[in-house]
Amino acid sequence: MSKEKTLIIGGGQAACQTATSLKSKKYDGEIKIFCSENYLPYQRPPLSKKFLLGELDKERLFFKPEKFYTENEISINLNSYVQRIDIENKEIFLENNKKENYDNLVIATGTIPRKIDINKKISDKVFYLRSIEDVLNIRDKIKESKKVTIIGGGYIGLEVAAIINNLGLQVTIVEMASRILERVTSETISSFYTKLHRQAGVEVLTNTSVEGLSENNNGIEVATSDGGIISDFVIVGIGVLPCDTIASESGIEVENGIIVDEFCKTSNDSVFSAGDCTMHPNIFYNKNIRLESVHNAIEQGKTVAASIIGEKTSYNQVPWFWSDQYETKLQIVGLLDNYDDIVVRGDTEKQSFAVFYLKDNRIIASDCVNRPSEHMMSRKLISEKVLIDEDRLLDETIPIKEIVN
Repeated sequence: MSKEKTLIIGGGQAACQTATSLKSKKYDGEIKIFCSENYLPYQRPPLSKKFLLGELDKERLFFKPEKFYTENEISINLNSYVQRIDIENKEIFLENNKKENYDNLVIATGTIPRKIDINKKISDKVFYLRSIEDVLNIRDKIKESKKVTIIGGGYIGLEVAAIINNLGLQVTIVEMASRILERVTSETISSFYTKLHRQAGVEVLTNTSVEGLSENNNGIEVATSDGGIISDFVIVGIGVLPCDTIASESGIEVENGIIVDEFCKTSNDSVFSAGDCTMHPNIFYNKNIRLESVHNAIEQGKTVAASIIGEKTSYNQVPWFWSDQYETKLQIVGLLDNYDDIVVRGDTEKQSFAVFYLKDNRIIASDCVNRPSEHMMSRKLISEKVLIDEDRLLDETIPIKEIVN
């Protein structure tokens, strides 16, 4: 009798975590991972940080060395793009009509960048940042450039702006919304980071839409609603889209991501999904959400492994994220979901403060800048839905661990 076989599509955090957790749970079936890139599964957050800065070798991005997969009998297939899934016959199809059968399938395909329409003539001067190859190409371009325009004032755009500014280039951020980070945080955080970037010499343009890109003798011209910006190259960071097409085309239910239950099972009993590509239930916010976070990918990978071996361990986590810009570490917990009050603990001028978002006297989210203690405590307070005394939360003479009586 042949061994049970689990196939994993993807080369990121969720894919690696699923395989690792299966092995730690003594799964004795066959495990095969299919990565579309030519790299072992690797972490992506450092791409816009230390790897872009050149302080991290690409080998240090890998979650595990090659020998780990060999020693644990996990088959790694690089440059292997899965083109189609046949859920009725439990098969996946790769190039040249090569196919693999499965007992369990895990889709951990992550996301792809939102793209803008450009002329092919300038494609070598317009970059996205999602892969090792993207960053290597950007690093090469930086060496011969003096000025860059970044389209998009989200976390990726701001992190890249900070790194490239530190490397000595002139940086302009173009954001169509009324403030940077408008979709994900409050005016307090937006204002803080706008000031931080401007003090570092970055030009931040808000309420400014991009109307087109063209090439002239001086470089790339970014035509905006307020005029033109000349740069040596452009980086686009306007968000991402879930890689859920392969699931949708196979008949698996999707809606802004692959829909899974609390056990990370899709609408097909033999197919699971984990990571940035999933739309999953969250009990803390009483709705389905899609998260782009390391924490989510790790925990869902663990949940998938448990489900495959027959354990019923539901995914039940408060979301958290982080962003490194200059000398600040922003740690984020929860989702801004119709909060009715804000409490700022600390001093924004000293770059050490926490912003708590409350609803019905309970913290539902927080943004903590260089405040790790407040970050850790807010994770606990949100998960336990603790009633908060705002005056005590404001009072810095009271240690954050003693906020709740």
